[in-house]
Amino acid sequence: MDTANERVSREALPHGWRLVLLQETDSTNLELRRRRDSDPGEGLAVVAARQTSGRGRRGREWTSPEGNLYISIRLDSRPGGLPTAAQLSFVAAVALTDALRDVAPHVPIRCKWPNDLLVNGAKISGILLESDDPYVIVGIGVNLVWSPPPGQALYPATNLRQEGAVVSPETLAAALCRHLAACTQLWRDGGFAPIRSAWLEVAQGRGQTVTARLHDGSEQQGEFVDLDADGALVLQSNMGRIRIMAADVFFGAR
Repeated sequence: MDTANERVSREALPHGWRLVLLQETDSTNLELRRRRDSDPGEGLAVVAARQTSGRGRRGREWTSPEGNLYISIRLDSRPGGLPTAAQLSFVAAVALTDALRDVAPHVPIRCKWPNDLLVNGAKISGILLESDDPYVIVGIGVNLVWSPPPGQALYPATNLRQEGAVVSPETLAAALCRHLAACTQLWRDGGFAPIRSAWLEVAQGRGQTVTARLHDGSEQQGEFVDLDADGALVLQSNMGRIRIMAADVFFGAR
């Protein structure tokens, strides 16, 4: 086991944050849960070079070859508590966008509702939130050197190396921690409004037709017009406005 102090300086992290670097674990989210008693509190981040049981949204497998970033970070959901904790996926998306702009400024990052990041229309990152009351575990995977080939994932994918940027997992992890600490504080001080505004500035597909595939397999189509105050996707259809709380989103009519 490597500790962050050996490869990432304390000065690179926000005050009070801790970064643990592992060669391998089953899942960084599970690793973070196991460390709740030994290293309690907000700001613990775990990075693994490889995951043997990585997971994405809805329990989907997250393939985890070495070279990409796999990181989980523990955040306190208070003062709003778990009812507002879902907003942290947008907080994390904004923070990750800012971090990627730091380390790969020429790569055009866009946010895809609810919790993916895209480059030139292809997925480069996913975010998974899990409750560990009163904390929220924010799990993030970023394709740095490898991405699923066409046809092997729900959505087209890319990676930073393919986009012309060479970034190490440790470098991006440190930048992400800094920006996530700042964005979390912004959320606590100003509520969801400033995060919502920042997310909308880099949202993919706003003003375009999107298709939302719901959990029951049904689909809703409409123009992506807004992000609601609670994080819902707002579509304008022939039947009026539609609020989407959970779905897989695809651009264009299907």
